[in-house]
Amino acid sequence: MKIENLKRILKVFLTLQWAKELPRQGFIAMGFKRNEADSVAAHSFSTSLLAYFLARQLQKEGIKIDAEKALKMGLLHDVGETIVGDVGTFVKGMAGGVFKNIEEEGVKALVDGLDSKEEIIKLVEEYNERKSIEARVVKAADNLDALAQAKGVPGAQDALKYFKKVYHITKFDWHKKAVDLILSGEIEPGRDWQKH
Repeated sequence: MKIENLKRILKVFLTLQWAKELPRQGFIAMGFKRNEADSVAAHSFSTSLLAYFLARQLQKEGIKIDAEKALKMGLLHDVGETIVGDVGTFVKGMAGGVFKNIEEEGVKALVDGLDSKEEIIKLVEEYNERKSIEARVVKAADNLDALAQAKGVPGAQDALKYFKKVYHITKFDWHKKAVDLILSGEIEPGRDWQKH
């Protein structure tokens, strides 16, 4: 690998380290303590894995979806926040879509100089448009990850009502069912491995 290419990659990588310490502001605005709100990096990690698991299952059920694309989109969907900061969903709604453009500019600034910048920018734009099945699956995963984080915090009980309404964005019946399953407590973290 040429040293110039390595330097460009490491510059982006080191910048992305900030996302590990960047709290998700929507949770702070709902009254979460700092240690109750996850970071943008933690959220992106679990969102991308859930998007991949969901996409693979949809593939098995005969739905045409690119699971690897969903995985990459999940990893990258909030990467612009590393540069511009995280703005909570409620504030974004009040701003009428202005933050979408600001976050996309943050993505462009972050990945400028990478050979993969066009792919990254395209994936983030596609996610924000919510037209492709991959983007809708990632949005469902994004929502379910936030729900799982909020469910365990006593002060967030009023905010949980929001998660019952948001599935209209993805238009997946299974998204609504997943919200209900998580909220009801019918599905809990797997602990079978502890019994052995």
